Amino acid sequence: MFGHFTLRSRLPRPPEAVWADAASRRGINDEFFPWLRMRLPPGELPARLDQPARIGRCWMLLLGCLPVEYDELTLLRLEPGAFDERSSMLGQRVWWHRRRVRAAAGGCEVVDRVAFQPRCAWMLPVCRPLFRLVFAWRHYRLRRRYR
Repeated sequence: MFGHFTLRSRLPRPPEAVWADAASRRGINDEFFPWLRMRLPPGELPARLDQPARIGRCWMLLLGCLPVEYDELTLLRLEPGAFDERSSMLGQRVWWHRRRVRAAAGGCEVVDRVAFQPRCAWMLPVCRPLFRLVFAWRHYRLRRRYR
């Protein structure tokens, strides 16, 4: 059983500026703040990938300190304005996250498509609203930052 959803936000900024921020460690964690923090593996994040690459284990820290989940982050595609992630997580057999930042009238549109398969089917009714809430928060933070 899979869960999935899509969220979109229009922002009054150029897509290049939004992408540069959203693809940085600071930008990623600003979207989660204050509820979560993602601890990425050390080293520079790539700006572009020509083939799939495993980035490594990323811990999700509740309130910035309590480890509650991890993501074995694998990027299938990464280029300016777009990434496709297909990973596994502690609680998810499969996690897909696709983000696009595209030019739109007056700025840009950020589109997140998420799909997931919990390791235990009975967790789907818990995961679906929880993940939607996390991404709704991320989009709220984006809209607040770029208003």
